[in-house]
Amino acid sequence: MQINIGGVTPLSTIDYPGRLAAVIYTQGCNFRCLYCHNYRLVEKRETPFTQDQLQAFLEARRRIIDGVVVSGGEPTIHKDLPSFCAWLKEMGLAVKLDTNGTNPLMLRLLIEKRLVDFIAMDIKAPWEKYSRIIQKDFPVEIIKECLQLIKESKIACEFRTTVHSALLTLEDLEKIIDIVGPGYSLVFQICNPTPKYNVQNTYTKEKLLNFISNKQGFHIEVR
Repeated sequence: MQINIGGVTPLSTIDYPGRLAAVIYTQGCNFRCLYCHNYRLVEKRETPFTQDQLQAFLEARRRIIDGVVVSGGEPTIHKDLPSFCAWLKEMGLAVKLDTNGTNPLMLRLLIEKRLVDFIAMDIKAPWEKYSRIIQKDFPVEIIKECLQLIKESKIACEFRTTVHSALLTLEDLEKIIDIVGPGYSLVFQICNPTPKYNVQNTYTKEKLLNFISNKQGFHIEVR
């Protein structure tokens, strides 16, 4: 099993809803989002962890954590992701996957083999604005396919959008709410400045909470 792990968070109370979890960050990504906070992972700048190091790290926390978040970067670009998730589950850990929704074949395999217990998928923008955010020409039909796969899987899930006022208008956020639809959790994550994207963001938590206050029937959270 070979998977490029570039970092870990020993304990998180917020990344896996309802669980105490470690976060494992894979390196490499097929997007180049303007505001990415994990660009060092995207560009594979971090020193990789060995499997032995990762196993020792997890075993040292077995009495504390009951879940693991596999994040990135983009985990689904790694062909050994299924065996990696199986290995984590053999350790007795619930597995949450963070994904950008660009690999439906991998996603379908993980779902059918029950190798993940929770999926969080990014919805970067309304479909017509996707290429601006991700800085790539990527077919949104593939992302739509992943969205539908997750919705139909009956696996616990949430959808997430990083929100920056210079990139997404409130009208754009309305469209994203409609894309996700009622009955599914949607999280608006407020974008903070990064070394590569130090542009002022005028969205505050209060402004976004006021914006979603009348969205009856939708499960929307602001973080």
